[in-house]
Amino acid sequence: MSHPARAGALLRSLRQRYGATQSDLGHDSGVSVRTIRGLERGEIQHPQLATLQQLALAMRLPPQDQAEFLHAWATPRQPGYDGLLVDPTLSEMEQIDAMTRSVLGAYRVINQTWHTTIGVDRRMSTTRCQVALEAVEHGLERVFNVQNGDEHTTAARLDFVPLRGCRLSGRWDFEDSNVTVFGVDLPRPLTKGQSHAYEYEVISHPDEDGTLGYSDGFIWGAPHTTRSIVVSVEFAAPPATLRRVQKAPGKDFEFLDPVPLDDTLQAALVLEDADPGAYGFTWTW
Repeated sequence: MSHPARAGALLRSLRQRYGATQSDLGHDSGVSVRTIRGLERGEIQHPQLATLQQLALAMRLPPQDQAEFLHAWATPRQPGYDGLLVDPTLSEMEQIDAMTRSVLGAYRVINQTWHTTIGVDRRMSTTRCQVALEAVEHGLERVFNVQNGDEHTTAARLDFVPLRGCRLSGRWDFEDSNVTVFGVDLPRPLTKGQSHAYEYEVISHPDEDGTLGYSDGFIWGAPHTTRSIVVSVEFAAPPATLRRVQKAPGKDFEFLDPVPLDDTLQAALVLEDADPGAYGFTWTW
């Protein structure tokens, strides 16, 4: 049985265990019946992450099952990570997907903490991240950190600084898409079920001519339900407004209630059993 066929058979089994027809699952997830049918038949080899997340949430899979479901759609790992080559005929976004799909669902994030600082120049300066994960496959030795730029941030001007429990093994800049992918190696391969914690910092270097303007928000998230997520922001000078923002898989951004700053010009968002998606803040000056 081919790799997509095995993944499709898993989806069919999970759907039937959930007690839903393809039509029921399409209604509950927002994914078209045509797509569900194509996945189950093994006709769709590289489904979008958001599609898999929507299906996993609709079937109410627990976190471990979510990670294993995602991992069923991962591409087999290729030997020689350091010689990683991507087909140059693909678009940049297709190249990024081809590069990172080998570790899709290969680990489960248990908890994740981000702390971002906004400097006196009103630009994002550093983000420190702490991650605790558990391996879903034997031999997990590398993860990928994907940094997306925006109209205020150039991804190619970001640096990844390992602090504990990891090392930087490579970077790939996709300038047309404003995306940078960092290869992050763990100290040793993990066996299935083994946990590991690591910490790193992403440093943003300002653009040379200042044309990108001021930072106005950021979001972070995990690909599956996570036991705890903490997102915090610290300002050198207070913004005029600060609000929570979140984005569920396959949905538009939701702009939520205003958030007050404490006496140290910080605000934090603490989530337990956070569903896959993105969470953070947006602000105005």
